[in-house]
Amino acid sequence: MFKHCIFVFASLNHIQKSSVILTDQMNLKTENTSTKKWLHITFAAGLLISFFLPWVCWKDSWISGYDMPTERFFHIAESKFGLGNPFPQLSFTFNLFWLIPALSLFIIVLVIRNKKTIWPAFITSSLALGLLSIFFLFTREDLAIETNLFRVLSPAGWLAAVSAGGLILTVLPSSALYKKAGWLLVGPLFAFFSHMFVVNYYNNATFSNTSLVKADYTINATDLIHEFAVNDSAANNKYREKILIVNGTAGDVETKGDSTVNIKFTDTTGSYIIFSLDKDQIEKAKIIKQGDRVSLKGSCSGSVYSEVLSTTSISFKRAILNKQ
Repeated sequence: MFKHCIFVFASLNHIQKSSVILTDQMNLKTENTSTKKWLHITFAAGLLISFFLPWVCWKDSWISGYDMPTERFFHIAESKFGLGNPFPQLSFTFNLFWLIPALSLFIIVLVIRNKKTIWPAFITSSLALGLLSIFFLFTREDLAIETNLFRVLSPAGWLAAVSAGGLILTVLPSSALYKKAGWLLVGPLFAFFSHMFVVNYYNNATFSNTSLVKADYTINATDLIHEFAVNDSAANNKYREKILIVNGTAGDVETKGDSTVNIKFTDTTGSYIIFSLDKDQIEKAKIIKQGDRVSLKGSCSGSVYSEVLSTTSISFKRAILNKQ
């Protein structure tokens, strides 16, 4: 009987110790889960906020994440650097990037309600990392504005990158490491191969010779600027992707190495028209100076209005010097 009591007492003691250990493990697990939830919310909030902050700087223009779906990204690139959207007919697809802030907010709600965030987190982060890669490649490779790898993105751009990566690594419930690694690479790889495709397209693209195409409109530079200033929506609908002959006084002639020449027409308000001349026009354009009367012919890419400067810029591509 005595031995039996000792056995029961020992068993109860063992059960009590096991219960304490199990409770400690559960508390530790709960604590770890709680920490992971807060990290997940923090990364989602970081991605949401950083989307509306500047990711890169192109000389005097700050470009934010939301500038891609609003199409300001390519408007600035074309008006200031002569590099526009190679597929304007697909511009509507950029609206997909609005999912980044929308899903980031949705993830925060899901975490608060103790719901799974696997697919929203993977999709949001992949879109964000892909968009960041586009910004990075375009700024460093295409525009060649900054060659230092760590200075291409602004602090807000790096915040977006860290937040996107952290969102995948803290996904709820936890997913396999190889899945997380795969989703970390999906966006950047897609951006990289898309960039290679676009570069190859530009290198091999053939367009109708501008000199052989009949102009849709012939107009004075100041009149064209005024028309866009009065109603840019109507002017864009009328002139975008049309061939124009524009006559006026050269306000600025900018030569970039041996590959690009930009000629501007300006008015008293600070608004301007910029023509990016074809490579075969460079030698002819070198003789043009500020104040010279000039006639240019090219395809209109539309306008961009700067709310900060209250000015309008109108850009042209595949431009040539027109024979008067």
